[in-house]
Amino acid sequence: MGQKRLSVFIVSIFLFSLVSSVQASEDSDIVAQFGTGFDEVVIADSTDGLFDPRDLEFHPGRTDELWIANRGDDSISIIHDTGLDTQYSQNREDSNSNHFLEEVSAIAFGAYHPEFDWQWGSAQETQNTYCGQGSPNQFMGPTLWPSSLSHFAVENQNNGNGLLGSHIDMNHQSPDGMGIAHDSGNAYWYFDGYYGELVYYDFQQDHDTGEDDHSDGIVHRYSDVQLTRNGGIPGHMILDKVSGILYIADTGANRILWVDTDSPVNTQNIMNDPSRMEPLAQYTRKTGVDWGVLDTGLGRPSGIALEGDTLFVSENGNGQIVAYD
Repeated sequence: MGQKRLSVFIVSIFLFSLVSSVQASEDSDIVAQFGTGFDEVVIADSTDGLFDPRDLEFHPGRTDELWIANRGDDSISIIHDTGLDTQYSQNREDSNSNHFLEEVSAIAFGAYHPEFDWQWGSAQETQNTYCGQGSPNQFMGPTLWPSSLSHFAVENQNNGNGLLGSHIDMNHQSPDGMGIAHDSGNAYWYFDGYYGELVYYDFQQDHDTGEDDHSDGIVHRYSDVQLTRNGGIPGHMILDKVSGILYIADTGANRILWVDTDSPVNTQNIMNDPSRMEPLAQYTRKTGVDWGVLDTGLGRPSGIALEGDTLFVSENGNGQIVAYD
Protein backbone atom coordinates (compact mmCIF):
# COMPACT_ATOMS: atom_id res chain seq x y z
CA MET A 1 0.00 0.00 0.00
CA GLY A 2 3.05 2.25 0.05
CA GLN A 3 3.03 2.95 -3.70
CA LYS A 4 3.06 6.65 -4.64
CA ARG A 5 0.84 7.60 -7.56
CA LEU A 6 -0.31 10.74 -9.33
CA SER A 7 -3.92 9.73 -8.81
CA VAL A 8 -5.70 8.04 -5.97
CA PHE A 9 -7.09 4.92 -7.60
CA ILE A 10 -10.51 4.00 -6.28
CA VAL A 11 -11.35 0.32 -6.42
CA SER A 12 -14.89 -0.48 -5.28
CA ILE A 13 -13.80 -1.99 -2.00
CA PHE A 14 -14.55 -1.58 1.67
CA LEU A 15 -10.87 -1.22 2.51
CA PHE A 16 -11.06 2.39 1.34
CA SER A 17 -14.80 2.52 1.34
CA LEU A 18 -16.14 4.75 -1.42
CA VAL A 19 -14.07 7.72 -0.44
CA SER A 20 -16.17 10.87 -0.37
CA SER A 21 -13.76 13.11 1.50
CA VAL A 22 -10.35 13.22 3.13
CA GLN A 23 -10.05 14.37 6.73
CA ALA A 24 -6.73 15.30 8.33
CA SER A 25 -5.99 14.79 12.00
CA GLU A 26 -6.19 18.58 12.30
CA ASP A 27 -9.01 20.13 10.25
CA SER A 28 -6.71 22.91 9.08
CA ASP A 29 -3.99 20.56 7.85
CA ILE A 30 -3.46 19.49 4.27
CA VAL A 31 -2.49 15.85 3.85
CA ALA A 32 0.72 15.97 1.84
CA GLN A 33 0.08 12.68 0.04
CA PHE A 34 -3.24 13.98 -1.32
CA GLY A 35 -2.47 17.67 -1.82
CA THR A 36 -5.58 19.80 -2.20
CA GLY A 37 -7.52 17.30 -4.27
CA PHE A 38 -7.36 14.05 -6.18
CA ASP A 39 -8.68 12.27 -9.24
CA GLU A 40 -10.84 9.17 -9.00
CA VAL A 41 -9.98 6.59 -11.64
CA VAL A 42 -11.72 3.21 -11.73
CA ILE A 43 -9.02 0.70 -12.55
CA ALA A 44 -10.78 -2.59 -11.81
CA ASP A 45 -14.34 -3.86 -11.55
CA SER A 46 -16.37 -7.04 -11.95
CA THR A 47 -14.96 -7.60 -15.44
CA ASP A 48 -11.60 -8.17 -13.74
CA GLY A 49 -13.15 -10.72 -11.39
CA LEU A 50 -13.85 -8.41 -8.46
CA PHE A 51 -16.55 -9.99 -6.29
CA ASP A 52 -17.08 -8.48 -2.85
CA PRO A 53 -13.42 -7.34 -2.62
CA ARG A 54 -12.02 -7.01 0.89
CA ASP A 55 -8.33 -6.09 0.62
CA LEU A 56 -5.67 -5.07 -1.87
CA GLU A 57 -1.87 -5.07 -1.79
CA PHE A 58 0.81 -4.18 -4.31
CA HIS A 59 3.25 -7.02 -4.96
CA PRO A 60 6.57 -6.02 -3.35
CA GLY A 61 8.73 -7.47 -6.11
CA ARG A 62 6.82 -6.82 -9.35
CA THR A 63 6.21 -3.21 -10.31
CA ASP A 64 2.58 -2.06 -10.59
CA GLU A 65 1.12 -5.51 -9.84
CA LEU A 66 -1.95 -5.21 -7.61
CA TRP A 67 -3.47 -8.19 -5.79
CA ILE A 68 -7.13 -7.93 -4.74
CA ALA A 69 -8.80 -10.43 -2.39
CA ASN A 70 -12.41 -11.32 -3.26
CA ARG A 71 -14.57 -12.59 -0.44
CA GLY A 72 -17.45 -13.37 -2.80
CA ASP A 73 -15.78 -16.38 -4.41
CA ASP A 74 -12.55 -16.82 -2.40
CA SER A 75 -10.42 -15.71 -5.35
CA ILE A 76 -7.59 -13.28 -6.07
CA SER A 77 -7.72 -10.75 -8.91
CA ILE A 78 -4.25 -9.76 -10.13
CA ILE A 79 -3.97 -6.46 -11.99
CA HIS A 80 -0.80 -6.15 -14.06
CA ASP A 81 0.64 -2.76 -15.13
CA THR A 82 -1.86 -1.08 -12.84
CA GLY A 83 -3.02 2.28 -14.16
CA LEU A 84 -0.95 2.07 -17.34
CA ASP A 85 -2.13 1.81 -20.95
CA THR A 86 -0.81 -1.76 -20.95
CA GLN A 87 -2.92 -2.82 -17.94
CA TYR A 88 -4.43 -6.30 -18.00
CA SER A 89 -5.76 -8.65 -15.34
CA GLN A 90 -6.29 -12.25 -14.37
CA ASN A 91 -8.44 -13.90 -11.74
CA ARG A 92 -7.26 -16.99 -9.87
CA GLU A 93 -9.12 -19.27 -7.49
CA ASP A 94 -7.29 -22.14 -5.83
CA SER A 95 -9.07 -25.50 -6.02
CA ASN A 96 -9.08 -25.71 -2.21
CA SER A 97 -10.02 -22.10 -1.54
CA ASN A 98 -13.23 -23.16 0.24
CA HIS A 99 -11.03 -23.79 3.28
CA PHE A 100 -7.69 -22.06 2.80
CA LEU A 101 -9.16 -18.78 1.50
CA GLU A 102 -12.79 -19.14 2.60
CA GLU A 103 -14.48 -15.75 3.13
CA VAL A 104 -11.11 -13.99 2.78
CA SER A 105 -11.01 -10.71 4.70
CA ALA A 106 -7.39 -9.56 4.44
CA ILE A 107 -4.02 -10.31 2.85
CA ALA A 108 -0.44 -9.23 3.62
CA PHE A 109 2.76 -9.83 1.68
CA GLY A 110 5.64 -11.17 3.74
CA ALA A 111 9.10 -12.60 3.17
CA TYR A 112 10.79 -13.52 -0.10
CA HIS A 113 11.30 -17.21 -0.90
CA PRO A 114 13.59 -18.43 -3.72
CA GLU A 115 10.97 -20.87 -5.01
CA PHE A 116 7.66 -19.27 -4.01
CA ASP A 117 8.61 -15.62 -4.65
CA TRP A 118 7.16 -13.16 -2.11
CA GLN A 119 4.97 -15.16 0.24
CA TRP A 120 1.72 -13.73 1.55
CA GLY A 121 -0.64 -14.45 4.39
CA SER A 122 -4.43 -14.36 4.37
CA ALA A 123 -7.14 -13.96 7.00
CA GLN A 124 -10.47 -15.75 6.67
CA GLU A 125 -13.72 -14.48 8.22
CA THR A 126 -15.28 -17.88 8.74
CA GLN A 127 -15.64 -20.63 11.33
CA ASN A 128 -14.82 -23.22 8.65
CA THR A 129 -17.95 -24.30 6.80
CA TYR A 130 -16.31 -25.06 3.44
CA CYS A 131 -18.49 -22.34 1.90
CA GLY A 132 -21.64 -23.61 3.57
CA GLN A 133 -21.10 -27.29 2.78
CA GLY A 134 -20.50 -28.23 6.42
CA SER A 135 -21.21 -27.17 9.98
CA PRO A 136 -18.81 -24.66 11.57
CA ASN A 137 -16.13 -26.34 13.68
CA GLN A 138 -13.78 -23.39 14.38
CA PHE A 139 -10.87 -25.13 12.60
CA MET A 140 -9.66 -21.93 10.98
CA GLY A 141 -6.83 -19.41 11.01
CA PRO A 142 -4.20 -17.73 8.82
CA THR A 143 -2.92 -19.27 5.61
CA LEU A 144 0.49 -18.87 3.94
CA TRP A 145 0.63 -18.69 0.15
CA PRO A 146 3.15 -18.38 -2.71
CA SER A 147 2.94 -15.41 -5.07
CA SER A 148 4.90 -17.18 -7.80
CA LEU A 149 2.49 -17.30 -10.72
CA SER A 150 3.75 -20.78 -11.59
CA HIS A 151 2.66 -22.00 -8.14
CA PHE A 152 -0.37 -20.03 -6.87
CA ALA A 153 -3.62 -21.67 -8.01
CA VAL A 154 -1.57 -23.80 -10.43
CA GLU A 155 -0.08 -26.64 -8.41
CA ASN A 156 -2.20 -29.52 -7.08
CA GLN A 157 -5.43 -28.30 -8.64
CA ASN A 158 -7.87 -31.22 -8.38
CA ASN A 159 -5.42 -33.55 -10.08
CA GLY A 160 -6.06 -36.52 -7.80
CA ASN A 161 -2.65 -36.47 -6.11
CA GLY A 162 -4.17 -36.02 -2.65
CA LEU A 163 -2.49 -32.67 -2.04
CA LEU A 164 -4.44 -29.62 -0.91
CA GLY A 165 -4.02 -27.01 -3.60
CA SER A 166 -1.23 -24.45 -3.68
CA HIS A 167 -1.22 -23.15 -0.08
CA ILE A 168 2.13 -23.62 1.68
CA ASP A 169 1.08 -23.54 5.36
CA MET A 170 -1.81 -22.85 7.73
CA ASN A 171 -2.68 -22.77 11.42
CA HIS A 172 -6.13 -23.13 12.93
CA GLN A 173 -6.53 -21.36 16.29
CA SER A 174 -8.40 -18.23 15.12
CA PRO A 175 -11.82 -18.45 13.45
CA ASP A 176 -13.36 -15.28 12.01
CA GLY A 177 -10.05 -13.64 11.12
CA MET A 178 -10.54 -9.95 10.37
CA GLY A 179 -7.04 -8.65 9.67
CA ILE A 180 -3.42 -9.70 9.15
CA ALA A 181 -0.05 -7.92 9.16
CA HIS A 182 3.40 -9.28 8.39
CA ASP A 183 6.01 -9.26 11.18
CA SER A 184 9.17 -10.97 9.90
CA GLY A 185 10.09 -14.24 8.22
CA ASN A 186 6.96 -16.40 8.16
CA ALA A 187 5.43 -14.66 11.19
CA TYR A 188 2.22 -12.61 11.10
CA TRP A 189 -0.06 -10.71 13.46
CA TYR A 190 -3.72 -11.72 13.32
CA PHE A 191 -7.05 -10.16 14.32
CA ASP A 192 -8.87 -13.11 15.92
CA GLY A 193 -12.52 -12.10 15.65
CA TYR A 194 -13.89 -15.25 17.27
CA TYR A 195 -11.94 -15.04 20.54
CA GLY A 196 -11.56 -11.25 20.33
CA GLU A 197 -7.79 -11.20 20.77
CA LEU A 198 -4.60 -10.23 18.99
CA VAL A 199 -2.65 -13.36 18.02
CA TYR A 200 0.92 -13.85 16.75
CA TYR A 201 1.50 -16.73 14.34
CA ASP A 202 4.86 -18.00 13.15
CA PHE A 203 4.54 -20.74 10.53
CA GLN A 204 8.32 -21.22 10.72
CA GLN A 205 9.24 -23.63 7.89
CA ASP A 206 6.55 -23.90 5.22
CA HIS A 207 5.29 -27.41 4.50
CA ASP A 208 5.48 -26.99 0.69
CA THR A 209 2.47 -26.69 -1.58
CA GLY A 210 -0.58 -28.72 -0.63
CA GLU A 211 0.89 -30.49 2.39
CA ASP A 212 -0.65 -30.48 5.88
CA ASP A 213 2.02 -30.75 8.59
CA HIS A 214 1.47 -27.69 10.80
CA SER A 215 3.18 -29.04 13.91
CA ASP A 216 6.08 -26.55 13.87
CA GLY A 217 3.70 -23.61 14.26
CA ILE A 218 4.24 -21.07 17.05
CA VAL A 219 1.15 -19.27 18.35
CA HIS A 220 1.05 -16.55 21.01
CA ARG A 221 -2.25 -15.06 22.22
CA TYR A 222 -1.94 -11.42 23.35
CA SER A 223 -5.04 -11.52 25.51
CA ASP A 224 -4.63 -8.00 26.93
CA VAL A 225 -5.38 -6.60 23.48
CA GLN A 226 -9.13 -7.16 23.24
CA LEU A 227 -10.57 -6.76 19.73
CA THR A 228 -14.17 -6.49 18.57
CA ARG A 229 -15.33 -7.92 15.27
CA ASN A 230 -17.97 -6.19 13.15
CA GLY A 231 -19.19 -8.90 10.80
CA GLY A 232 -18.43 -8.29 7.15
CA ILE A 233 -16.08 -5.34 7.76
CA PRO A 234 -12.35 -6.16 7.99
CA GLY A 235 -10.24 -4.78 10.81
CA HIS A 236 -6.99 -4.26 8.95
CA MET A 237 -3.59 -3.96 10.64
CA ILE A 238 -0.17 -2.58 9.75
CA LEU A 239 3.21 -2.96 11.48
CA ASP A 240 5.74 -0.13 11.54
CA LYS A 241 8.84 -2.31 11.19
CA VAL A 242 11.14 0.50 12.31
CA SER A 243 9.43 1.28 15.63
CA GLY A 244 7.82 -2.13 16.20
CA ILE A 245 4.42 -0.49 16.68
CA LEU A 246 1.44 -2.44 15.34
CA TYR A 247 -1.63 -0.39 14.41
CA ILE A 248 -5.03 -2.10 14.44
CA ALA A 249 -8.42 -0.98 13.14
CA ASP A 250 -10.62 -2.27 15.98
CA THR A 251 -13.72 -1.98 13.84
CA GLY A 252 -16.38 -3.16 16.26
CA ALA A 253 -15.20 -0.77 18.99
CA ASN A 254 -14.79 2.19 16.58
CA ARG A 255 -11.19 2.80 17.60
CA ILE A 256 -7.58 2.54 16.46
CA LEU A 257 -5.14 0.68 18.72
CA TRP A 258 -1.37 0.65 18.91
CA VAL A 259 0.69 -2.24 20.29
CA ASP A 260 4.42 -2.13 21.04
CA THR A 261 5.39 -5.55 19.72
CA ASP A 262 8.92 -5.22 21.14
CA SER A 263 7.83 -4.59 24.74
CA PRO A 264 8.58 -7.25 27.39
CA VAL A 265 5.74 -9.63 28.22
CA ASN A 266 4.83 -12.42 30.62
CA THR A 267 4.39 -15.89 29.12
CA GLN A 268 2.03 -18.71 30.11
CA ASN A 269 1.93 -22.11 28.43
CA ILE A 270 -1.63 -22.85 27.24
CA MET A 271 -0.98 -26.00 25.23
CA ASN A 272 -3.97 -27.64 26.97
CA ASP A 273 -6.35 -24.79 26.17
CA PRO A 274 -9.43 -25.96 24.20
CA SER A 275 -8.73 -23.31 21.55
CA ARG A 276 -5.73 -25.35 20.34
CA MET A 277 -6.98 -27.28 17.33
CA GLU A 278 -3.80 -29.05 16.17
CA PRO A 279 -0.27 -30.06 17.25
CA LEU A 280 1.95 -27.00 17.71
CA ALA A 281 5.55 -26.30 18.67
CA GLN A 282 4.42 -23.55 21.07
CA TYR A 283 1.07 -22.25 22.28
CA THR A 284 1.26 -19.48 24.87
CA ARG A 285 -0.61 -16.55 26.35
CA LYS A 286 1.32 -13.27 26.47
CA THR A 287 0.32 -10.59 28.99
CA GLY A 288 1.72 -7.24 30.02
CA VAL A 289 2.37 -5.93 26.50
CA ASP A 290 2.40 -2.15 26.10
CA TRP A 291 -0.62 -1.01 24.11
CA GLY A 292 -3.09 1.84 23.95
CA VAL A 293 -5.83 3.65 22.05
CA LEU A 294 -4.68 6.04 19.33
CA ASP A 295 -8.17 7.34 18.59
CA THR A 296 -11.78 6.47 19.34
CA GLY A 297 -15.25 7.48 18.24
CA LEU A 298 -14.56 6.63 14.58
CA GLY A 299 -17.14 5.34 12.13
CA ARG A 300 -16.29 1.65 11.78
CA PRO A 301 -12.56 2.03 10.96
CA SER A 302 -11.42 -0.64 8.53
CA GLY A 303 -8.63 0.16 6.07
CA ILE A 304 -5.21 1.15 7.38
CA ALA A 305 -1.95 2.12 5.69
CA LEU A 306 1.35 3.66 6.78
CA GLU A 307 3.26 6.06 4.52
CA GLY A 308 6.36 7.46 6.18
CA ASP A 309 5.26 8.93 9.50
CA THR A 310 1.62 9.26 8.46
CA LEU A 311 -1.01 6.65 9.33
CA PHE A 312 -4.11 6.55 7.13
CA VAL A 313 -7.36 4.99 8.34
CA SER A 314 -10.52 4.59 6.27
CA GLU A 315 -13.90 4.71 7.99
CA ASN A 316 -16.41 2.27 6.53
CA GLY A 317 -19.21 4.09 8.35
CA ASN A 318 -18.85 7.45 6.63
CA GLY A 319 -16.52 6.99 3.65
CA GLN A 320 -13.77 9.22 5.05
CA ILE A 321 -10.03 8.73 5.36
CA VAL A 322 -8.39 10.07 8.52
CA ALA A 323 -4.67 10.88 8.56
CA TYR A 324 -2.54 10.80 11.74
CA ASP A 325 0.94 12.32 11.88
